[in-house]
Amino acid sequence: MERDILIGIDIGTSGCKTAAYAVDGSVLGTVTEPYGVQRRTALEAEQNADDWWNAVCLNIRRLINDKGVDPKRVLAIGVVGHSWATLPVSREGRPLHPAMLWLDRRALSECEQIKEKIGEDYVLSLSGNRIDPAYCVPKMMWLQNHRPEVYKSTYRFLQSNSYIVYRLTGEFTQDTSQGYGYYVFDIAQRDWSMEALEKFQIDPDLLPAVFESDTVVGEVTRQAAEETGLVAGTPVIAGGVDCAAACLGANITEHLETQEQAGQAGGMTICTDRPYRDLRLISGCHVLRDRWHLSGGTVSGGVLNWIYQQVLGAGFYNARRLEGRDPFQLLSEEAAQAKPGSGGLLFLPYMAGERTPIWDPLAKGVFVGLSYEKGRHEIIRALMEGAALALRHNLEVAASAGAKPSILVSVGGGSRSSVWCQIKADVTGVPLGVPNMQDGTVFGAAFLAGIGVGAFDDFKDALKQIVQVEKWYEPRSELKSLYDDLYEAYLMSYQSLKPVMHKLAKITE
Repeated sequence: MERDILIGIDIGTSGCKTAAYAVDGSVLGTVTEPYGVQRRTALEAEQNADDWWNAVCLNIRRLINDKGVDPKRVLAIGVVGHSWATLPVSREGRPLHPAMLWLDRRALSECEQIKEKIGEDYVLSLSGNRIDPAYCVPKMMWLQNHRPEVYKSTYRFLQSNSYIVYRLTGEFTQDTSQGYGYYVFDIAQRDWSMEALEKFQIDPDLLPAVFESDTVVGEVTRQAAEETGLVAGTPVIAGGVDCAAACLGANITEHLETQEQAGQAGGMTICTDRPYRDLRLISGCHVLRDRWHLSGGTVSGGVLNWIYQQVLGAGFYNARRLEGRDPFQLLSEEAAQAKPGSGGLLFLPYMAGERTPIWDPLAKGVFVGLSYEKGRHEIIRALMEGAALALRHNLEVAASAGAKPSILVSVGGGSRSSVWCQIKADVTGVPLGVPNMQDGTVFGAAFLAGIGVGAFDDFKDALKQIVQVEKWYEPRSELKSLYDDLYEAYLMSYQSLKPVMHKLAKITE
């Protein structure tokens, strides 16, 4: 029997998406299983790694049983996931502590220790990144300081995708594209730096061997086959970080081509032909061997989930689902009824602190300009415009660093909203395209697996045949002045309110 199916697995922040594709890109089935984020304090954000694995098992069985995917025809499996999840595991691969997510900001004092002992210049020159509690090494230090029994028992530190790769294959691995989460990773050499490991006093044995993302690192074990329904011996690749996989899934493979992330984590990822280093942004290796990326990562992507779940309430959400309406699309329709600029209502989308380019873990979400005449339409549109303003801020910083994109290609759930896409084009002044493969991240994972097992004669040519932009949103020139003014107010508001945000953070402590 011919093996002609590729499976992609995406360990997202809010759930696991799993999809099966024919080698020609035809979608054979897509399933999603949600899971939660545990927050005991404003700075903590954790997930149970077993929730990831349970979701993977459930999704693959759904593909087999509900979508008719024949596991005997599966050629390879690719796993990607959210970045900077810090997961200590035992020699047997058992999680010793919940995974500390990219949203987790508790390692503030550890960052100060790194600045004093190592210095930001060294960290930036080696890893291409700044010192911030979102990254993995400060979290490792936090565990060493606050959970010493966990740290002493740790055999390896894994990330979201590498844990699933371990559960599938029994192999402990680290891919190049997730390396940027560690300050001991040399972004130019795409491997661990022994000098940095010594400086940070990190035992090299705590970190797995590094593999390029498309490398076949193992095969599905008998135990994993029993749990998932897959066939033992199916190849599994190292995989990578979600934003880089989304670039691949959106056919973003050449210098300065840019992907806009419209998922739970918003932002943009610019494909580059060399490492860029800028304290305001995030640098990493692409899932392609000869490419890197310069990224802007925000927390703004989940604002619509927040408003219909936390503000409008479960009743609103569930009633629309019973009516067969997509609440997300309903919110987009309501936003369309408000005028551009939301009647002077401005939203700062810092709902879990903020990463690029302000790097402020104590930043807060803020509405500026609320008044009695503002209604639900203006509030929802202001949320969308706030996320677009955060995107513009990142794009302008990237341009100042020498990486100015001419177009954006949007992937993720938010790309389904024509209203939001048009807002992003208008606010940024950059044309935005939506490809036929809107599930770019999980498709990127599957396609990467195909590269790893040699499924394509010329993978770039195959990718161009599969992924094509279906619709373009052009910036409307008549709105340029309005959004320039709103952007200026956006920047001013954060600077003015920063002391207030930090004061409030101390009160909540």
